[in-house]
Amino acid sequence: MTHSQKPTYNVNILGAGVSGLSTALALLEKGNYSVKVVATHIPSDLNIDYTSPWAGAHWRSYADNADLAQHELDSATFKRFAYLAENEPTAGIMYLTGHDLWEVKPKSFEDPWFKRILKNYRHIPKEELPPGIEFGISYTTVAMNAPKYLLYLQGQILARGGTIERATVPSLKALAQIPHNNKTNAKADIIVNCSGLGSRNLAGVHDHQMFPTRGQIVIVKVPDEIWPKAKEFTMERYAEGSAMGTGTITYVIPRDNGEIVLGGTMDHWSYQEAASEETTKAIVKRVLATRPDLFSKASILRSCVGLRPNRRGGVRVSAEVEQMDWNEGWDPAVLVVAHNYGHAGFGYQASVGCADKTVENIERCLKGLQDARAQAKTMAKL
Repeated sequence: MTHSQKPTYNVNILGAGVSGLSTALALLEKGNYSVKVVATHIPSDLNIDYTSPWAGAHWRSYADNADLAQHELDSATFKRFAYLAENEPTAGIMYLTGHDLWEVKPKSFEDPWFKRILKNYRHIPKEELPPGIEFGISYTTVAMNAPKYLLYLQGQILARGGTIERATVPSLKALAQIPHNNKTNAKADIIVNCSGLGSRNLAGVHDHQMFPTRGQIVIVKVPDEIWPKAKEFTMERYAEGSAMGTGTITYVIPRDNGEIVLGGTMDHWSYQEAASEETTKAIVKRVLATRPDLFSKASILRSCVGLRPNRRGGVRVSAEVEQMDWNEGWDPAVLVVAHNYGHAGFGYQASVGCADKTVENIERCLKGLQDARAQAKTMAKL
């Protein structure tokens, strides 16, 4: 290796949801990382514990106007999504008009920070508001077909030489011990935990700030003659006293394959896997009350349930150099251990930004990794 060449680091990532796949792709785009993703569930799987395929999902930041760090993460993600909407049809992302609708106008409403990065932001004139709505805003944003986007990320990872392996990993120690290269038996220099709700029971993490927030959605299809108009419309409707994470919120998010996601529910600490017929009817009723012109002839395709990986205290995006103590004698026992999890129902809107931040955290640790390994080798000779 010449002085101008960077060393290549082996990375094992736990989790193949949007956070894990986005982090894998961000590392591969850097060019000096070999990446293996290990997960119980991978794109095209459907399981209540595999959250990402169940997402709507559209880009709408909920960051406080004073939270500049979150603005940066969300902005970076929107920038990437906008590029994909314009240039990569296989990513399943499309432009449309977003609507935030309040049954009762918030007493101290402030225009959201993203007003400055989204086109066509405006307050909706009263004569354009649906029945029962007192105040609303609209703007141009993007929505994605979540299962299709996961497959796109998977394809990008594989095209860049990354690997994806199906396995259940019980601990950080086990993640570190998985051979990074099955042919050479090379070990990981870096491990990244993107296991979402699994971080609650993952040995070496046991993050009891994690808890499930159950969400039920309804997938519908509208008649062909209505689709051109329906695909341009996404919304969130807030009942009086509601905010994201509390109260009753109704949302509509179309996908590029003609399906439309209607939601939703937020049931903290519920693991109920079966969809409730009563909840399905209530969701459809709330949507019909807002846009009967679009959904009065909609056909229900299916109802789905997923568990959002919620975390008290917010997202964990971090990295540090750690000594793995398993007394098995192989080197290296010193690794960079990174985390990117706890995104609740907002995993897509900051996925690219959080992946980039994870890479930044890892690179900040690399000098410390070399120093710690050198010190460990010196101590081993004593």
